[in-house]
Amino acid sequence: MFQSQNAMDLTQRYEQGERNFQGFQLRRSDLRGINLSHTDFRGVDLSYANLRDVDFTGADLREAYLNEADLTGVNLTGAKLQGASLIKVYLIKANCSQTDLTGAYLTGAYLTKTNFKEAIFNGAYLNGAKFTGAELGGAIYDKKTRFDTSFNPETVLMNMGDDEKASLNKSPKTLLVNNKQKNNIPTITIEQILEIFNHLTTVSRRYLGKTMTQKYWQSSRPVFEWLDNFEMTESTEIIFNCELDTVLSATKLQWLQAWVKTFIKNCSQIIQNYPTMLDVQLVKSLLSADFTEANQSEDLSSKKINSRELLSV
Repeated sequence: MFQSQNAMDLTQRYEQGERNFQGFQLRRSDLRGINLSHTDFRGVDLSYANLRDVDFTGADLREAYLNEADLTGVNLTGAKLQGASLIKVYLIKANCSQTDLTGAYLTGAYLTKTNFKEAIFNGAYLNGAKFTGAELGGAIYDKKTRFDTSFNPETVLMNMGDDEKASLNKSPKTLLVNNKQKNNIPTITIEQILEIFNHLTTVSRRYLGKTMTQKYWQSSRPVFEWLDNFEMTESTEIIFNCELDTVLSATKLQWLQAWVKTFIKNCSQIIQNYPTMLDVQLVKSLLSADFTEANQSEDLSSKKINSRELLSV
């Protein structure tokens, strides 16, 4: 880092009241600790610059380049960074409250312990970003925001924009869920299905062993192409090879129900009292439901079903 002539000129001009610094070349400049609030740096190259503790409150940094710059402790409250490039930036212990990062590139950015309350991340690229200890409550995102697959914005209290919620409510997936709820058809997730499958597998393995359990699952499976997405690993864990948030239609649930019923029936022919060994509360959501009726009014959570009935449902 070095104190460039442009950096010194920038400080002097700011003190004289100038606020528009478009066209400045500040790559690798050292601007530590200076006040640059309410300035215009649109499109300026600040890559690799030392911007520690700089006050950018209300600044316009749209389309600016800040790749790998050090913004530790910077104040970006209310700043505009739409379309800015902040790849691998060090934005640590900074204040980005109400900062607009729409369409910004924060790929691989270090965002540790930064305040992003009410910041806007619509369409931002956050792949590989490190949010350790960051405050994201009330921050806004949309369906175009790119997160790591392991990152769930809802768990850190981020909010989807109202327009996006309205759009999402009109999506085919959401309409299917809403229609099922309207008609009182049970909504069962892939995660629940896998939990049921693997519970049955665990019980069966104790008596049938791994090889026989695998064969029973295979022989019990109905001929329905979509069911091929379920696979059994070498450890006999059943996995699903598509999106886990896949909405299950009534047709798919009927095939899954038939598969589980046949598996239980086949196991019961070999294992005495097999149904009594199962977690009835776990499996009843699938086995006791009637997915063929469009206007089901029965509350499955209160329906009583015992282990003997598992063979007859």
